[in-house]
Formats: sequence, C-alpha cells, structure tokens
Amino acid sequence: MKELVMIDGNSLLYRAYYATAAMGNLMVNKDGVPTNAVYGFANMLESILKGNPEYLVVAFDYGKKTFRNDLFEVYKGTRSATPDELACQFSMIREYLTAHGIRYQEIEGYEGDDIIGTVAVKASKQRFKVSIVTSDKDMLQLVDDNISVYLTKKGVGELEKITPAKFKEIYGLIPDQMRDLKGLMGDKSDNIPGIPGVGEKTALKLLKEYHTVENLSEHLDDLKGKMGEKIRDNIDQGLLSKRIATIIKDVPMEIDLEEYRYQGHDYNELAEFYRRYSMNSLLKRMSLNNEEVQAEKAVDVKIVTQLPIIKRDSSLVVGVYDTNYHRSMIVGFAVYNDSEAYFIGTEDALNCTNFKNFISDKKIEKYGYDIKKSINAAKWHGLEIENYVFDLQLASYILNPSLKDEIRSVCEYYEYYDVFYDEEVYGKGAKKKVPETSRVAEHLIKQAKAIYILKDQAIEKLNNENQFELYKDVEMPVAKILARMEFQGAKVDSVVLKQLEEQFGREINILEKEIHTLANREFNIASPKQLGEVLFEDLGLPNGKKTKTGYSTSVDILNKLKDIHPIIDKVLKYRTLSKLYSTYIIGLQDQVFIDGKIHTIYNQALTQTGRLSSTDPNLQNIPVKTPEGKLIRKAFVPEYDYLVSFDYSQIELRVLAHLAGVKSLIKAFNEDKDIHRHTASEIFRVPEEQVDSTMRRNAKAVNFGIIYGMSDFGLAEQVGVSVGEAREFIKRYFENYPEIKLYMDSNIDFCKKNGYVTTMLNRKRFIREINEKNYMRQEFGKRLAMNSPIQGSAADIIKVAMIKVDELLKKHQLKSKMILQVHDELIFDVYQEELQEVMEIVAKGMTTAIKMDVELKAEGSYAVNWYELK
Repeated sequence: MKELVMIDGNSLLYRAYYATAAMGNLMVNKDGVPTNAVYGFANMLESILKGNPEYLVVAFDYGKKTFRNDLFEVYKGTRSATPDELACQFSMIREYLTAHGIRYQEIEGYEGDDIIGTVAVKASKQRFKVSIVTSDKDMLQLVDDNISVYLTKKGVGELEKITPAKFKEIYGLIPDQMRDLKGLMGDKSDNIPGIPGVGEKTALKLLKEYHTVENLSEHLDDLKGKMGEKIRDNIDQGLLSKRIATIIKDVPMEIDLEEYRYQGHDYNELAEFYRRYSMNSLLKRMSLNNEEVQAEKAVDVKIVTQLPIIKRDSSLVVGVYDTNYHRSMIVGFAVYNDSEAYFIGTEDALNCTNFKNFISDKKIEKYGYDIKKSINAAKWHGLEIENYVFDLQLASYILNPSLKDEIRSVCEYYEYYDVFYDEEVYGKGAKKKVPETSRVAEHLIKQAKAIYILKDQAIEKLNNENQFELYKDVEMPVAKILARMEFQGAKVDSVVLKQLEEQFGREINILEKEIHTLANREFNIASPKQLGEVLFEDLGLPNGKKTKTGYSTSVDILNKLKDIHPIIDKVLKYRTLSKLYSTYIIGLQDQVFIDGKIHTIYNQALTQTGRLSSTDPNLQNIPVKTPEGKLIRKAFVPEYDYLVSFDYSQIELRVLAHLAGVKSLIKAFNEDKDIHRHTASEIFRVPEEQVDSTMRRNAKAVNFGIIYGMSDFGLAEQVGVSVGEAREFIKRYFENYPEIKLYMDSNIDFCKKNGYVTTMLNRKRFIREINEKNYMRQEFGKRLAMNSPIQGSAADIIKVAMIKVDELLKKHQLKSKMILQVHDELIFDVYQEELQEVMEIVAKGMTTAIKMDVELKAEGSYAVNWYELK
C-alpha cells in the first residue's frame, strides 16, 4: 500500500514558532533574520523523512480571505496579527521545501485544510495510506480506515496518532461528527461562534443522541429548559458554524498524486539553504548522513611511519582525542603545505627524528587551530612545538566571537566545507571510538589543508576590520603564555584538602542533625521537594510558592524567611557547605595530577568580551566572598617559595572614566582618592570627610551598577532602598558625571547603527538584540552595548599586562613563573631570592600595560598560600 504524508504547513509553522518564542529562543541567522519557526518545522520534517515516505506534500493557506469569510465575515477575526518575526519566515519555508525537493500547494480562496481534505480523500479512494500531520483538531473529521491524523504534542516534537478507533475512544463519536462538534461548541481560535452556552460536554451528549446538527434542528421541541431555549434561539448559528468548520473535499484543483512522489534532495542546494540561514546543526546532520558527500570529500592521504625532511612553512594539526588535552591521547599528526600532505601516527612520531626536528625548528613557520591545545597536548607526550605563527581559531574568534569553537563550524564562516566534524569520525558519547588509521589520517589532513588554505583569507579579513594588531600583538602572544601557565600548573597541598574534607564533613553532619531537630523529622535536605514540604506544610512558614514539582526553595525565597524561623539560616549554610564540599574540596582532589598540581584549561576563544575563562577545573569560580569558600584557597601553595598576587584596582571604573572622558573621576583616580567616597560626596553633596558608610556603600553600588546598565529597580534591590530613592541616586550620578550618560548613549546609538561595539583595542562584540522588536531583548541589548566596551577593554588590558610581564621576566632571566590568571588578578610562583625583583617587574608591567588618561593601579602581595594573599 502506497503512503502519502500530508503536512499542514501553516499550523506547524505557527506551532514551531511559538514553541520556541515562548521561551525567548528567537533563533536568527548571521544577518539577524529570525529562523526559529523554519528550524522547528525542518526538525519535525526530518523526523518524518526517517520513515521514508513515498509521497509527501505540504499544504498552505493562500492569503487571509477564503470562502469562509464570505459566509462569516469575522471568521478568524479575533486572531492577533502575525508577529513580524514569524511573517518573514513564510517565504523562507517555501525556499526550504523547494531546496528539499518537497512539493507544496496553495490555492486562492481556500485554506490548507481544504487542499489536504481534497487530496486525502482522492488518495484514500486510490488505496493510499494517508497520514496527515497537523496541530489542528479540525482535521480529525477526515479520519477513516485509510486516513490517520497525527496531532503535534509538546511543540512539534511529539505526534499522537488518531485513527477511527482512537477518535471513538476519545469522543465516543465517529470522526465525521467533528464538524458537528465544532458547530455546537464553536472554536475560539478560529472565532467560530457555535451555540452560546454549549461546551464540549453538552455538545457530546447532544451528538450521541441526535448525531448531527441538522438532525438536532429537526427535534428542537424535544429540548427542555434554558439550554433548550438557547439552542432553539441559535440553531441557525450552529448550522452556520458547522458549515464553516467543514473541510472542503472537492477544491477545484488538478491532482496528480505522482507529482507528490518524494525523490530526495539536492545536497548542495539544501546545504546552501542551511548555510544561508545558519542552521548548522541541520547541515551537520545532513553531512553525517550523506554517503555521496562523504565520497566527494575523499582526498589523497599519505600515511607515513617516517616523515621526510620538511623545510617548508606548513600547517600542523595535532589529533587530540578528548576535550581535556592535558590528559588526552593523541591519535596522530598531520602536516600540509603546497606540495606535501602527510599523516604520522603518535608512536611513529615519537620515534621519528625528522618529525621532531620539523616541529621544533624555530625557522619553520607552523599554522594551526587552537595552538595552545596543540602545544600542550604534544608537550605531555614529550614533544616540543616551536614557531606556531598562525592560529585559525583565534583569528576567527576575533572576527566573530559568536562562532562555535569547532574547526568545521569555523571553516563554514569562510564558506569552506571540505572538513569533517569530529563526530563524523569519532562518534560521540558511549559510541565514541578511534576508527581505522586511514579515516583518522583523512580527517586530520583535511583540517591541516583547511588551515593552510584559509590563513591568508583570515589575515585579509583581520586587516580589513583593523583587527590584525589585536590578533598578532595580543591574542597570539597570550596563547603561548597561557600554554606555559597551563603546563606549569598550580601546586596543591592534598593534605590541606583532606583536612578540609574532614572539617566540612563534620560541619555538614552537625547541621543536618540540627535541621532535622528543628523540623521534628528526618528528610533529605538536598531535595527541594522534601525541603519545601517541611518548610511550608510541616512548619507552616509563609510565602510558599508552589510549582509543578513542589514548593520553590530558591535562595531568594529562603532569604525572606530568615527572620521567621532558625531553620532557614541552617539550611542556607548547609547548602553553602555542601556545594563547597562536593564541587571544590572533593572535586579538586580528583583534578590533581601525578605531579601534585592542577593543570586548568584557559578558554581563550569563548567569551563575547574577550575575557578568559577556565575549565577542568574552573579556578576562576572558587568562592572568596564567604569565609568558608575562601578556606579552599589554603590548598594552593607555591612549588618554589612564595605565591605573589597582583590585582588591578577598580579596572573597569578606570576604563569607564577614560573612555567617557570624565575629568573629575580621572582627577580623583590619579590623586589616588577613595573613588566610592568621592562619588558619594558628589551624589549626596557633602564633603568627603562627612560621607558615612551607608553613603559610600550606596555610591559603590551605583558606580558598579552603571557599568552593567543596572535599572533603578535593580539598584533598589541591591542597596535596600525604595525604587524612587534609587532613581534619584542614578539621576544625581548622571548630573555629576554627564560625560558617562553621553558615552553610554553614544554606545547604544553606534550599536543600533552598526550592530556591534568595540573595545579600546578594536575588539568587536556583535549585539543583534539591540535591534529586535521585543522590548526586553532590546533593553538587554542596550545593557550589553553599554557594558561590553568597558568589560572588553579591561580584558584586553590584563592580556597586554601578561605579555609585558612575561617579556620582563624573560629579559631579567628570572626562573619564577606566572601560573594563574583569575579575572583581574595575576598569580606567580616565585623563588625567595627573586621575590623583590618579581614584585617590581609585575607592578611595572601591569601599571604600564596601556596608556590611558587614568593611571592603572595594581595592588600586590605575597604569601605561602593563596588564602593568605591580600
């Protein structure tokens, strides 16, 4: 039996749009064009295609007016206007279907439902099995022995099959009576009136007795009471409603079912559509499943056990298998230049003199992708790579910091596609494994070739955007410094961690017993559900907010209850200690290498602002605001004699004062005044010596809040004043520092016009949200436009400082090492005999990193562990 799948295009496109838009997930392509509805529709369609349907067609409404509007002028009249973000996707969905080789139909004066009804009935008569995919229950009237309707559930992710038997089970009727059901009860979504006062329950009861609206109209005198009166008064409206709800099965159209036969898509045409609209996951999935494309990707691969002598500048790819390259195996190496392409396995590379000479030759330039990873992965295997001069990852990150950090995705940015995804080669999850050598070799050589080919294009783009200096003079040197820092590692005293484990374990056990005593029963404190029941039911505490999974026990909720019951403070402390215990005290012990150190990974190409982050473990997230959290830093000790720390003082405020040209702030900073006391004096109009601690605290909140675009409501929450008072603080702030208001407004205007903002070193952050129609998204975009140049410039400054300090350490031939970067702080492992010199060098490097109107200030200290550093 042949199978025809019919898709209700309008219904599913709307459904896909609202399923994602409701969660704030308005996907856009690189040009800012909304794509979420088409993306959701495409995902659903790809699932349908897995069933290999022989025949497939999508039906659309044609315009907004149909014969139903002639019958009932306000048909669908209550529907709100189609959002602009969805309207623009109707032409896009037709592009998608054409690229996919899928037929679609639309006929003036009729809805897609009518096309589906007409075609489905004809196909059913020709012994086709018909499957209709829709979110519209009107379609259920078409169900028969050969026609099934699949209703969408949970967006468009799940489908429920409706057959005659299933319909009978749900409604107790036959499918054709769906028209009568709608005639009686109406349909608010389509503005079909039905009979006033008749709901589904009453309508079903009437239809089980009278079967149709027409038959009901012939027995009006049998109806009793007020309901009978309503039906008699409105039966004509019920008959009209049924007529409106009836799907036409004889639309005047030529039907050749063979035209709906699905014969597959043209890979290049569909791939181009996915690229144009930035649907990378769909492109990736299509690439994984396309055998023809895999065959086209094949390249000549020279697998060698002994590399010949190479003297030409070449791309060098290190095949790192796992995410944590400090622990990962290497599956091989690839070398590519204009005349040579080689793959050599790891064991062979370790025993190949020519290979080791090539990678360590400082005269031969190498090009790579994520050179920090390559350098360190090789180093853990005893191989030293010298003279990496180009990094495709970093170049591309500067050009577009939103790019996904995977070489295939980065290559697509340059419209270069002859590279595999790692998943294609290794698989993922439990199925991940190293394939045969020829497959690995092809994979790595394709990467090496792409890097070699795209180098000049990337550099040209950087020059065109005036960003080459940022790449060459900042990011590339920092990559090599970070590689050394990671490999050097930070020494950890495991004895201290064990002591903390015992200490925290004891305190957690004591708290657990105290909480159970206060609750008058034992329960799982870590379970929000059980905790909520104890607090709001057993103890009867107020303000319990119940969700689907139970009462909310968020920090905000608990903080409001602290003064009501002593159990709250203990629960909050229990949570704090448990988090520190599991994530840091136990977690860090698992991260200590055999050398007694932690070797973190710095993410240089991740954040939108240029800030560094770290993972495996995240050393930048070790808590310092609580005494208990700060204790964890006791475990970080010097390998040599001392840890030295230098931390920029109020770097973002200094950057703001410089960028906005705020003369009074610049003067205050350069006179080394207490900047928050100075600001309080200005805002509250009192001499600095009369500023009290509350005034200073409020001024500090405004100073930092302004940087992040904080609203009056947000400031009020933070400092504990009314919204009106907070609004007055902000007003006075801008009255005293009008340059800041002008600067912030100019950033917003520039961003609206250009789509991005820049840092002092011309790092760009693209902010598409600022031109969106959604108010909340637009406000978020404005805050990013105000903050990103400040935060990004601060990130640039500490990177330049790292370079200057590193150069000075080398110049003075010091053995002490830079080992950690945490936000605005640099930490060094220092020999005692070099301590004074290192302190002077670091202070000099950090305070002279970049020339600004505001002097940079870095505060230094030294100690025998991180905890004791000031």
